[in-house]
Amino acid sequence: MDNLKSKIELVFASKTDPGKVRPNNEDNHLLELWCPETSTMLAVVADGMGGHRGGEIASKIAIDTFRELLETPLPETHEDRYKLLLKYFYKAHEAIQEAGCENIKLFGMGTTIVVAIISPTEYLHLYAGDCRLYHFTPGNKPYVTADHSVVQVLLELGRITEQEIPTHPMRSVVNSCLGGKENSQFSVDPKWDSEELPVVRKWSAGDVLLLCSDGLNGEVSKQQLTSLVGEFGKLPKKLTEECVNKALEHGGNDNITVIAIAVLNES
Repeated sequence: MDNLKSKIELVFASKTDPGKVRPNNEDNHLLELWCPETSTMLAVVADGMGGHRGGEIASKIAIDTFRELLETPLPETHEDRYKLLLKYFYKAHEAIQEAGCENIKLFGMGTTIVVAIISPTEYLHLYAGDCRLYHFTPGNKPYVTADHSVVQVLLELGRITEQEIPTHPMRSVVNSCLGGKENSQFSVDPKWDSEELPVVRKWSAGDVLLLCSDGLNGEVSKQQLTSLVGEFGKLPKKLTEECVNKALEHGGNDNITVIAIAVLNES
């Protein structure tokens, strides 16, 4: 390869921690190379909900379901990738509900989730619930997925401010999840035809993606995360460690999981 040409590569890391309050970790995550030829990865964070280890089991079912994607060829078009991911959202949703029906102690268990197919130049993402994806671009306001939650609705209606969310009594109530009870709402965003919130977004050298459970974003503000990315963005392993440490410093009231992926341009 010509040394004068630049080489774009992905560097990445993940970290999970039970936090300081919960006895077990109900988060699960996946970060694997899907297509070596195009350096395309699959990243998933799932945050389980439910008693008697139900949340832990629900998030594991979701991760195991999406892991099956790695055994299939990566679709060539954006639309086919979107359709495939959406199919697996419903597949995981049904698998969790079926498992809950087979064991009364697990009935109603569910998980929130965020999934992304990531290449060195773009990513395609979908989510349900309040797991988040952050896209940090130097000098610009970060893109953040909008939670499927009661407090997000209140925020959009102007009933509360962002500063009130961390202490709001309904901050943990979500409007969408995989699994849950039979009448639970299930919605996946962004929609394929959304112009305001496109499913596929471009990114480039210097940008950083964070995928996380609400154990991170519930404790660490967007401004604080922006500062951490500014300092450790080129070192994903250090960035994930600092994100978890910051969440623990702020209370660690929930399980914490974070995936960090950066685009580096090496000449």
